[in-house]
Amino acid sequence: MPVLKSEIELDDGSKVYVRQASGLEKIRLETKQARVLRKFSHLGDPATWTQDQQLEFSDALDEEGCGIADQIDAWLPKCILSDEVSVEELTTAEILKILTFVRGDSSEGSAAPLEQ
Repeated sequence: MPVLKSEIELDDGSKVYVRQASGLEKIRLETKQARVLRKFSHLGDPATWTQDQQLEFSDALDEEGCGIADQIDAWLPKCILSDEVSVEELTTAEILKILTFVRGDSSEGSAAPLEQ
């Protein structure tokens, strides 16, 4: 399965070309995330967790070095393909929108290379 690429619109209307993180790039953090999830397996299905349990899980991910900030640091600089865009210049909303695609949460994209 190829890594998908997409053009994402930023808050100012400009566009940024991004690609999803590859399996090789994701494996280290995903392994840590799975380890943390196993520690919370006694709580049952994550979809039924209380807000406090979800916050505790989120804190555990951060403590293990695999939370959202770690994902941003590890993947966004590599996955933003537009040279004129820096992660440091993006708003929180833009970062989270891009991260959603980079992680593979959104299947929108193209398997074909995008023209820049």
